[in-house]
Amino acid sequence: MAEYVDAFVTAYDRFWAPYPERMGEAWLRLHARVAPGSELSLLDVGCGTGIVAARFAAAGYRVVGVDVSEAMIARARERLAGTDAVLIAADAAEFEVPRTCAFAVSTYDVLNHVGDIDRVRSYLRCVHRAVAPGGWFGFDMSTTKGLLADVPPVARQDGTVSVEVARGPLDGDRRPLHVTGELRTDDGRTAPFTTTITNTAHPVADVLSALADAGWTTSHVAAIDDLLTPVPDPEALPRVAVLARRD
Repeated sequence: MAEYVDAFVTAYDRFWAPYPERMGEAWLRLHARVAPGSELSLLDVGCGTGIVAARFAAAGYRVVGVDVSEAMIARARERLAGTDAVLIAADAAEFEVPRTCAFAVSTYDVLNHVGDIDRVRSYLRCVHRAVAPGGWFGFDMSTTKGLLADVPPVARQDGTVSVEVARGPLDGDRRPLHVTGELRTDDGRTAPFTTTITNTAHPVADVLSALADAGWTTSHVAAIDDLLTPVPDPEALPRVAVLARRD
């Protein structure tokens, strides 16, 4: 089982890296704009293999990363070797960190992965406790429109890793994403893997209400490619970013 998990992590880095790489740059620019002169410290919730965290570490930030997957955290430790990053294997809705940070991010629909609205509330409270007063929190999420969209199955391969990704049927407000594939190891063996990622759709209004209940002041909801400009109708977009502040 561990081999299959490690194989999926390799596939993730191979095929899904461009989006967190792009968002890492975007979050970095955003923090410089909304909090010039702020302490350079980041909490990356749902840090995955450390792609976003590594970008911030390279910019001089002190980094704390949290992810529920031991395999993802192991890869993040490899990526952030030589830095003072603290990486914790923990549930995004039930974690504690050793120090507060000035900026927190969650990238690639972490909120949708957390589960029902009660777990989302717990997640938002955990992040609130981990961010220093005056700090900021930026996260992205798939909207109901994004999760309802019928996307054809996708197959990718690059010689050593092959994956097939397919959305399952909608079950209430949840939709599974099935990932299967194979990794060819250095000794010529083939390591198959399979995983299912369940995404839960949450109305943006419900998320904003949960943010307020957790103590956050919402700044705005924006398009992914323009984090500084509020959008009038977030539900019209498949994915949005939310920026919030802790007073």
